[in-house]
Amino acid sequence: MDIKWIEDFLVLAEQGSFTKAAETRFVTQPAFSRRIRSLESWLGGSLVDRSAFPTKLTEMGVELIAPMHDLLGRLYDLRARVEAQSNHENSVMLSTQHSLSVSFIPQWYSTLSAAVGGKALRVNASNLHDCIESFLSAHSDLLLCYFAPGIYKELDRDDVVSARVGTEQLIPVCVNPEIYAGGLEELANVDLVGFPIEAFFGRLIHKECLPRFAQHTRFNLVYETALTESIKAMVLQGVGMAWLPSRLVAKELEAGELKLIADFPCVDMEIILYRHLMPRKAEVSRLWSKITQNLN
Repeated sequence: MDIKWIEDFLVLAEQGSFTKAAETRFVTQPAFSRRIRSLESWLGGSLVDRSAFPTKLTEMGVELIAPMHDLLGRLYDLRARVEAQSNHENSVMLSTQHSLSVSFIPQWYSTLSAAVGGKALRVNASNLHDCIESFLSAHSDLLLCYFAPGIYKELDRDDVVSARVGTEQLIPVCVNPEIYAGGLEELANVDLVGFPIEAFFGRLIHKECLPRFAQHTRFNLVYETALTESIKAMVLQGVGMAWLPSRLVAKELEAGELKLIADFPCVDMEIILYRHLMPRKAEVSRLWSKITQNLN
């Protein structure tokens, strides 16, 4: 059971539409539908009448709305009680994407640790959707993530402050780029080690990279995961090509283990640090001041 499934179900009950509910939850409709099916599978029964148009809940689904609200409220209360009695108040929580936890956070550690005044720095590495969700629900003090226009707009709000702390490129890499020689117009088949379409990098690749190829070019998805390190490992095995953050593959490019694919598109990204307008901890304000001073 995943608490997100309950949240998804209640949003669906409120919106009455998979499309609107998926938009509210900032995921694609196929991903949202899979999560509802996961909840139904766990419960052992159907909550949605998919033969009806527009979508409506089954009788069981309607009966479960109130109990689900109650269950979710009690789970939130339980989490709040545990957090209050844990050592979270003696630490600063930063949520970030997996790739940044590997390629960016280590070089920042001395600056971050000095700024938090002896408190532990806790890093929650996850997919971007979960990182944003954790940050906006105040379970994280800071959020460090990639930014590209038009992807995940929910951080554009008055109670959130941001600062650009770096830049990055999503670059096309493989073991043997010679097989892609001849230009974009000449390619017929490309073996792609890719990200799910609902993931940040997946959205970015489908929006900025794939449309640049000829219509007859076929991308064969040979391996898919949201974990950048796993994708890098598969590309190193020669399984196919992938678009990966340049910092993550810098050592492999320098060693010649991976090579940049000429003529394939790259995507510019920014690395953004977010905090709440009114931080709960003084250490967050001190850390923010130290980081922004270094940027000036």
